[in-house]
Amino acid sequence: MYRLGINDLLQLFSDGTLTCEVYTRRVIQRAQDLKVFNYFVSMNKDRMLKDAQEADARYRNKTNRPLEGIPIAMKDNIDIEGEPTEAGTPGLAGLKPKHTAEVARRLFDAGAIHAGRANMHELAFGISSRNDHKGPCHNFHNFDYTCGGSSGGSGGAVSADIVPAALGTDTGGSIRIPSSYCGVFGLRPTSGRWPADYGVKMSHVRDSVGPLVRSAVDIAILDGVMTGEEPHEELKPGQIRIGVPRPSFWEGLDAEVEEYAERFLVRLKEKGFGIVEVPEVPGSRELLEKYVRATVYKEMIPRLEGYLSYHGHDVTAQSVIDKIASPDVKGYFQYALKNPPTEEEYKKAMATREEARKNLRPFFEDHHLDCILVPANKIPPPTLRTFEDRNSELLGLITQNDDFGNICNNPSLVIPGGFARRSGVPFGMQIEGYTGSDRRVIAVAVAIEKALNL
Repeated sequence: MYRLGINDLLQLFSDGTLTCEVYTRRVIQRAQDLKVFNYFVSMNKDRMLKDAQEADARYRNKTNRPLEGIPIAMKDNIDIEGEPTEAGTPGLAGLKPKHTAEVARRLFDAGAIHAGRANMHELAFGISSRNDHKGPCHNFHNFDYTCGGSSGGSGGAVSADIVPAALGTDTGGSIRIPSSYCGVFGLRPTSGRWPADYGVKMSHVRDSVGPLVRSAVDIAILDGVMTGEEPHEELKPGQIRIGVPRPSFWEGLDAEVEEYAERFLVRLKEKGFGIVEVPEVPGSRELLEKYVRATVYKEMIPRLEGYLSYHGHDVTAQSVIDKIASPDVKGYFQYALKNPPTEEEYKKAMATREEARKNLRPFFEDHHLDCILVPANKIPPPTLRTFEDRNSELLGLITQNDDFGNICNNPSLVIPGGFARRSGVPFGMQIEGYTGSDRRVIAVAVAIEKALNL
């Protein structure tokens, strides 16, 4: 049962080699054994076992659904009826939503088992998953290092082989950074491809919900369940052209990241992939240098107020902010309250965004690209302690290659592979398309995974 993915488990469950109950008991036991890594804030074991037994009955009766018996962890900002959505912050403690978020409901309707709520950076505003309320998530490869964030518990739980899949959310890399730093696959889908109103979120413009898993094939399975679409036809390496936009995205890399990234390109060329050096992605530098914060700070307070009002919670956004436990997160929210972007600043940011989005598809078409390829992050994972003194610096540095996808609403997928020599912690590469090209981006990832035997 070691490191089985969704596709593996579905085959084993279907042919009777493994039962859902046996595997679910293994999930529960492993979560308990690895409790010190702090990946979960809650787990309803009795419900999980009951659901697993029902899944086994469905397999016996040949009425099994597409994800029957697959345990999937849920980030703590995703709404599930009957349990609190706390987003890792004291001010939301005990507050239960009206209903289950559509993204979770579709997974459960397809037979997935709710495998617990995953720890996260408080209110999803941060990339270390150092949470002063729930405690930090520790990297499974080296306890002293970050899992990345804000979906650190989701990435850690998959990396540690507790669950085969987890949901995360991504405002500025919060699926892809943990995927990179935990050594797993992760997809930030085009916003709205997966149901967007998942729970406590910071931005309608930038946010997306998506999976962290062990293989690109598993991403394709989940995307098909979520959208009802068939996967893209299989692509051979010779059919794929990958753009390498060195300006901005490949600048200022850590030496180890650069060495691995260049070696990754060589390996792809050797396997027959078309690797094309391309110029700067239109609008990318201007957006990343000038307009990242405006697109977050404009929305974060109104989104929180709207969430509390919709679910009838008798608390105010101000009271939630007052109770924030993590100093970095409290600082960001207080800044947003006191210094919201002006209408002029926000309009200028959105106009620049629209211009970049308008030019992106022609850029792909002019260069005949299936995707662009960049290092997922410019530095390997830092230690958790490093964030105590350098949080703002690291936040800006680590998210540099992630923010463009959020601002422009591009599907973006992390492929694992690299490891820092001294610490042993992972880092990965990122492929990105233009809005709506999710199926092809996933197909490219499947082809890379197969060709490089990742």
